[in-house]
Amino acid sequence: MANSIKADVKNARKCENINDPIDTHVIDYIAMAFSRLFIKLHIIPNVVTVLSGIVGVAGGVLLCFGGLWTDICGVTLIILSAVFDASDGQVARLTKRYSNLGRTLDGFCDFLVYLSIYVAVCLRLFGANVPFTQTKWGIWIIPVAMISLFIFGAQARTADYFKNLHVYMLKCGNGGELSRSAGIEEQMAQYKRFSFERLRLAAYRSYTRLQESKTPRTQKLLDAIAENGGVPQELSDAFVSSSTGYVKATNLLTFNLRTIVLFVLLFLPGHLEWLYFPFVLFVLEPVRLVIIAKYEKLAEELTGRFFGGSGNTGV
Repeated sequence: MANSIKADVKNARKCENINDPIDTHVIDYIAMAFSRLFIKLHIIPNVVTVLSGIVGVAGGVLLCFGGLWTDICGVTLIILSAVFDASDGQVARLTKRYSNLGRTLDGFCDFLVYLSIYVAVCLRLFGANVPFTQTKWGIWIIPVAMISLFIFGAQARTADYFKNLHVYMLKCGNGGELSRSAGIEEQMAQYKRFSFERLRLAAYRSYTRLQESKTPRTQKLLDAIAENGGVPQELSDAFVSSSTGYVKATNLLTFNLRTIVLFVLLFLPGHLEWLYFPFVLFVLEPVRLVIIAKYEKLAEELTGRFFGGSGNTGV
């Protein structure tokens, strides 16, 4: 390919200057080396996504055994999975082979990878003592892990939603991957009978509704934008100037920070993996709530400023 890797990485990004520094300066470049190979071999993005899921789940399985070398191999595979996860988006954008199926598949594979990691942590802790006691965790680690996994899902949805919202507003509504449940329902209406595509859209609609339910003021702003025919440049500029700082904070909720913390705990003696669960609840969850509050306040202000309403939804 004529372009340098640096140029290809830049061209393959949704948006500049909002990604995690590790992704920006390391993962994206490693992923691009694979992306070039995948494109040369005519491998479509969805295949790369599935490969990412398989490699990540294999890494999670290896972590179940708890040995030094299996841990090292498991962590390596999970990192490789993250590289492939970045690569599928690069391949899609460079070859312009986007699909709604790909977006759904990407989220599903990411969930399977993290589910395998959670299962591994539970198995490692099953026979370990609860901190400061002589009592084994046993099956009680399962509800603790399930609560953490549920909260992790909310954090992932929040980060995904506001990154896509930022790109949507930056491009004045003419790009990005922001979806709304009403639009998904219109797509579902095209399928009168049961089909895989209708089932996929139903799942995606549920996912989108969960995002929308936590952001009522943002939905009011988006409704006003739709009613007035698009995003004015002045609104775009006002939103992006405030959003840039907020959207960078969503990186705290994505793969890198939480995984680094977990990997460190895996290699420390004394079965400290359990600390990952309170980290998700008491460190990352407050970050998520603050991000939502900041965006909701911004949406309320901009609704009143540009569309003549108070922006008050009564919540």
